[in-house]
Amino acid sequence: MATRTDTRSTSRGAKATVAIVLVTSLFFVWGLTMNLVNALNSPMGNYLQLDGVQTALLQVAYYGAYFVMAIPASLVAKHFGYKGGVIMGLLLFVVGSFITVPATNVASFALFLVAMFVIAAGASTLETNCNPYITKLGDEKHEEMRLNLAQSFNGVGNIVGPLILAQILTTTVAPGQPGFEQAKTAFLTNMGTIYIVIGIVLAVVLAVFVFIKLPTPPGDVEEESGQTEKVTFGQMVKRPYFALGVLAEFIFIGLQVAGMALFSSYALQQWDGMTAGMAATLLSVLSLLFTVGRFATTPLMAKIPGGKILGVYMLLSAALMFVVFLGLGPVSVICFMVAYLFISIGYPTVFTLTLKGFKGTAVKTGSSALIMSIVGAAVIPLVLSAIADAAGLQVAMLVTVPGFLYVAWYALKGCKIGLQQ
Repeated sequence: MATRTDTRSTSRGAKATVAIVLVTSLFFVWGLTMNLVNALNSPMGNYLQLDGVQTALLQVAYYGAYFVMAIPASLVAKHFGYKGGVIMGLLLFVVGSFITVPATNVASFALFLVAMFVIAAGASTLETNCNPYITKLGDEKHEEMRLNLAQSFNGVGNIVGPLILAQILTTTVAPGQPGFEQAKTAFLTNMGTIYIVIGIVLAVVLAVFVFIKLPTPPGDVEEESGQTEKVTFGQMVKRPYFALGVLAEFIFIGLQVAGMALFSSYALQQWDGMTAGMAATLLSVLSLLFTVGRFATTPLMAKIPGGKILGVYMLLSAALMFVVFLGLGPVSVICFMVAYLFISIGYPTVFTLTLKGFKGTAVKTGSSALIMSIVGAAVIPLVLSAIADAAGLQVAMLVTVPGFLYVAWYALKGCKIGLQQ
């Protein structure tokens, strides 16, 4: 009997490991497309002759979809399980990728925004399902570590996106200069090709997920068997740490994305001789530091609570962004990049701190609220772009400082208010 139990336990553990590996691979996908969108701000604005606010509509379309799709994605997870949500997300991703083909062929910014919205609807659906799935597929003690490890591969995707863009940009031709129309056509054609490849690869991944079986997280099993009581959204909001966490995620992801979207323009302004291709390469270095921060910090979470680490990291981020505000040329550009070494763990750590103590359907509901908060990545970049247009990029960067300080407070104090031990 003991041997049979051990075999079953090993089998369940093996299935969980395979599931974690497959689901973690998806984190790379939306990391790539997310940072590709962020890196598109400067060249898209140049070739389609858009102002800062118009260009920021890329973030509005992309991250606005997170707000729209979070609840539908959660409902799919509740009725069809996490696997159903993953399949739905991949399908939307594939459709959106192929919409970019006509958008780039006719140089339609409006149609490109539609494509980004559909792609992001897929990404939102994936995040609504994959984040809580990874978080809860194991013991509660190591939730931060599991999600940060999975999100590290999201960071790898963040690096690849700008690197791809850097290869097709080289030197940007400004409107009115010789060769502008040819450069514009080449840029749009290459963008269409990139998204065609993404669509084809994800169609294959979709086929894989159709035929595999994903194990159910322990909390879901307990709820189905009646061992735990269902918690409503109203009851969740009454726990201060949950509501404060959703706000922290809104602020944090908005600042993270705004920084990445504005970095290239800031580097071009502060560093003499900088080209658009070089700025895209530096954005890849920034993304590399972001990824290194996650991989390097994840092991620390086995010994030090994630909230404490995040609190210190956010304080350091606030200090570095203040130097960015000072506009000290290359020094400030480097500080901008180094800040992302510490910004790295913010999203997954706030995510797990906000869902502490919840199980089953409450996790799916809480996850949808957190994914909806990603609309901060549409609102905050738009606000900062408007500030940059009106008062300059340096003033826009100053606005990030109190935001990071709030996240630091939540990580050190706010995440404990109302937490049931």
